[in-house]
Amino acid sequence: MSLVVVVCEDRFREELENLTQGSGYALLSLSGRTGDRALTLGRALAEHPDLAVVASEQAGSEWVREFDRTETRYWLLTVGTPEAAGMAPPAREPHRRMLSLNQTSAAYLRQLLDDWRDRAQVRVDFFTFGFRYGLPAEADWVVDTRFLDSPYWVPEMRDLPGSDPVVRRHMMSQPGAQRLVESFLPMLLDLVPLYRSQRRSVLRVAVGCTGGKHRSVAIASELVDRVNGSGRATARHLARPPLSVPQALD
Repeated sequence: MSLVVVVCEDRFREELENLTQGSGYALLSLSGRTGDRALTLGRALAEHPDLAVVASEQAGSEWVREFDRTETRYWLLTVGTPEAAGMAPPAREPHRRMLSLNQTSAAYLRQLLDDWRDRAQVRVDFFTFGFRYGLPAEADWVVDTRFLDSPYWVPEMRDLPGSDPVVRRHMMSQPGAQRLVESFLPMLLDLVPLYRSQRRSVLRVAVGCTGGKHRSVAIASELVDRVNGSGRATARHLARPPLSVPQALD
């Protein structure tokens, strides 16, 4: 079950309703709702495991208070500065805050909604980066491969991507690469059920080397294949790092 509550200024309500529905969430409309809110929510969640509630300044704040009163677990996002008269702010800190909606923040919100979706298995997103450019903000785990010999110094591999089979074989022939994969992977997979118990359905693993082109890509590719072969989680290799917007943290 994934319940997302968005508290927003009135001017963002319609756009947020369309965005959540476009991301695959059922929308619990608050217009004209009366009666037992807890019962209404329970029925909606039973029918729609991914459910969104958009509470604007003029409608819906009483629903958020009901969620808190009944200790319902939900992801909370605030958009703008909802401060109209009678708008009671949530009793808890939001998982994320956005000051406004634009093309970048809307794309980031779609990413969040995908992160917060309920899944049968945790998905592990691997992406690569270069340490010379700094640590990625959206990484849950960071793996450093700079202790391995770089294919850059092998002339016939210098211009090949790290995903090339020649480069991967070269990397995985190194004892250090084998030790890294064989040590890291069991630890990650052993902890996946604990992440899921805390409603985390997506984990992001950043694999880095100096430039982010050879060692990191080869090791990330190897890890993706092994996670997918484990049957305990799914994995994919992102073409670029996830979006990052300054925000309050979980």
